[in-house]
Amino acid sequence: MSQSEELRVVIKFGDVEAEFSGSPEAVYRQVVSFMEKMLPTYSLAKKIAFSMDLRDLLEVFSDIFAYEKEEGLFFKMGLIGLKSASDAILFMALKKYLEYKLARVDNPSISSSELEVGLPAKKKTILNNLTKLAQMGLLRRLEKGDYAITSLGIKYLADKYSKQSVEKKE
Repeated sequence: MSQSEELRVVIKFGDVEAEFSGSPEAVYRQVVSFMEKMLPTYSLAKKIAFSMDLRDLLEVFSDIFAYEKEEGLFFKMGLIGLKSASDAILFMALKKYLEYKLARVDNPSISSSELEVGLPAKKKTILNNLTKLAQMGLLRRLEKGDYAITSLGIKYLADKYSKQSVEKKE
């Protein structure tokens, strides 16, 4: 088969792109195999993907956080009003993550000492909750005892505290 008789197929579907070339029979097998394997996986992954950019996060949590140029990000409500220390810790970790995204701090992680200063809870309570939250996958433990909020932690807070979520509960 000469190069002029070679079949070339390019498939573009969303973010997925594939190119196949060769004999018609070989290209047919490659295309069918690609479609059977990749497209259902891609479609399923797209349906279950959780992704929030900075704008989405600020919108979802607009009842919780406010921003002022000099002060930066701050809580509109007091963390004392939250029913659980775990949620307060997650909000502190989320605040640090948002400050990082807004280029106000160099690191998105939060330390237990920062939590002790920012929360009206005992050190033992904070440490016990940090362990529990890390085991649940809502926080990720980093080097030197620092913690960072995970996508699951962000989703947990969004589901529980966003405007839409609170309105549905009422």
